[in-house]
Amino acid sequence: MKTFWKFENRWIITGILRMKTALSVGSRASLLPAGSDLPVIKTPEGIPLIPGSSLKGVVRSYVERVLRTMDELKKLHNGQRLWACDPIDEKLCCVPKEVKENLLKEAREDDEKFTKMIWDRSCTACRLFGSKWFASRVAFQDAMLANRENLLRLTEVRDGVGIDRDLGTAKPRIKYDFETVPAGAEFNINIVVENAEEWEVAILLMALKAMETSQLPVGGKTTRGTGWGELVDMKIEYISKDNLLDYLTEKRASEKKEAKDLISQLSNEP
Repeated sequence: MKTFWKFENRWIITGILRMKTALSVGSRASLLPAGSDLPVIKTPEGIPLIPGSSLKGVVRSYVERVLRTMDELKKLHNGQRLWACDPIDEKLCCVPKEVKENLLKEAREDDEKFTKMIWDRSCTACRLFGSKWFASRVAFQDAMLANRENLLRLTEVRDGVGIDRDLGTAKPRIKYDFETVPAGAEFNINIVVENAEEWEVAILLMALKAMETSQLPVGGKTTRGTGWGELVDMKIEYISKDNLLDYLTEKRASEKKEAKDLISQLSNEP
């Protein structure tokens, strides 16, 4: 069972998300009199960014789809089931309420025993990305705009119309506009994974490889063409407890890893 009580290892994954189409990551309604109906989320200085929560949601959703497929194919790793529950549905999550209550009775106020029993019943996705029982071991930093000086404008405004779901046509008097970041914008991606094994990082990398090949959009309105980009210059650093002090003091002695080598460990598993 993985814990946060001591440092075992840290994985740092970096890259640049280069937008091939415009990006729509909406914020609350604009406070400006002439502002957009759906503005892009920005820093206090007015610079667009992609929230870490948006990136995590996209990646986790993709990983869960992959894990459910692996489970249907009876894919195992070291005899361990690879699967994902439905964390939204109480009846379909990996630790339903009635199971939790039974485990509490069985553990008899032994917190360590209770935690281990919850861990043993948690799905692969919840163990990695977190659940109501465990904190996430994957942290996504806000992706900051990296090439502001190369863009003619930081945002653009597009028009949209409301659709009548019954008729499939435009609804009268429901026109709106929304703000986007133009194509060509580049965002710095920084992901930190704590106390993870190589095969767990490989599962995360499956989503990032999809993003690398422009198969995983980010943000909203993706069915209308926004949010499609490619992840470039991806680098993976591995820091173990043996070289932690060197890394903290001199930023050196961190081992470089290749995504294809890590993923191949899963693909070669019988």
